[in-house]
Amino acid sequence: MRMRRQDRVDCNIILNKYERGQLNIVHATNISLGGMRFKRLLEPYLDRGDAFRLELAIPGTEEPIMIGAKRVYEEDDTDTVGVRFTDMSHKHFLRLRDWIQSQMYTCELPALP
Repeated sequence: MRMRRQDRVDCNIILNKYERGQLNIVHATNISLGGMRFKRLLEPYLDRGDAFRLELAIPGTEEPIMIGAKRVYEEDDTDTVGVRFTDMSHKHFLRLRDWIQSQMYTCELPALP
């Protein structure tokens, strides 16, 4: 059984995964401050190493966030990978935190009578 420390929010983000100097493209489906779940899209280089770097462009921003990550689980039949973040600058952590919080509290308020 997997235990998460933070709740994840759904997302639809295409990002770069750098593994041993090779670039692969993946699709993030949910994210938290501690990790994410993504699906492999274009991975001509398939090393299956446990550690890699992710380059993530948060919607609405220009500068990408660089994140060190470690593979926690992998589902071969769905090309889905769960990762834990291992290394991120404080500046990037704050940007990611703010964006995740904005996604968590986005809701439609009821109309006032």
